[in-house]
Amino acid sequence: MTRTINQPVNVTGYIFTKGRTFPSRVQFGNTELTFEHGGLRCLVQKGQEMIEIFNMSDGRDQYRLKFERSARSWTLLTHQVVC
Repeated sequence: MTRTINQPVNVTGYIFTKGRTFPSRVQFGNTELTFEHGGLRCLVQKGQEMIEIFNMSDGRDQYRLKFERSARSWTLLTHQVVC
């Protein structure tokens, strides 16, 4: 089951792997998520700006985050419960 979140988050930790940067911890509201090492990263062009989409896992569930470079803002897009 995938749940749409679409809320701003604060990234409180990063993972540096293979020359790439990934979020390792995010906080939104009273919830803090810690992701396993790495994930999948995709660049998407939206008009003139580049947006990065990250698919991350906490070891149980999957999360999709968006980073907008121009605004330097992070958004938690979805949470997928993996059975």
